[in-house]
Amino acid sequence: MQKIDKLGSMPVDAKKGFEKYKTKSWGEIPEAIKAPLRQQLYDEQHGVCCYCCKSLGNEKTTIEHLKSRNDYPHKCFDYDNLLLSCRIAKQCDNAKGSQELPLTPLMNECENEIILNLAGELESDSERGNEAIKILNLNSRQACQHRKNLFTMMSDVFGYDLPYRPPIKIANENALEMLLKFLPDVGQRSELEYIVKKLTK
Repeated sequence: MQKIDKLGSMPVDAKKGFEKYKTKSWGEIPEAIKAPLRQQLYDEQHGVCCYCCKSLGNEKTTIEHLKSRNDYPHKCFDYDNLLLSCRIAKQCDNAKGSQELPLTPLMNECENEIILNLAGELESDSERGNEAIKILNLNSRQACQHRKNLFTMMSDVFGYDLPYRPPIKIANENALEMLLKFLPDVGQRSELEYIVKKLTK
């Protein structure tokens, strides 16, 4: 998890469309109306999931209500309550459901309260950080393996003689620049930058 700065507001086309469907359930709103919002959230989050920070380039996505539609119906179309999440089974939005998160990507503290270890696991020294990790299932076997695969891909960046725990130093800045330059999309670059930031703090 990393801090997301909500800099925009609801896209005009989406806002007009939502006005017509405000008495309907979220699932009844046509995708064509949600599409401008989905794209804007993707751009705002630099192409990564709001929770696991995995690139959304090849993932199915869902428009996530941070405060659930069931418990906070008045926030259903509130732009500051909307994020873009991956749809990985039993993880992120899929795992969260209507549960309330004690630590969210809109809080500055998520940057420091959730850290990454070299086993690919997210950890926290705070109770709310650990609870958020658990609710979102951010340490699923699949998620940890994915992060470990990214570490392997970055072996030239960090070198091979790694300390037992982060923070670690970048051994080769040029290797990092080249890697970021040749990644095909913004989400993959942002995901790698997230990993680097978490490991070098």
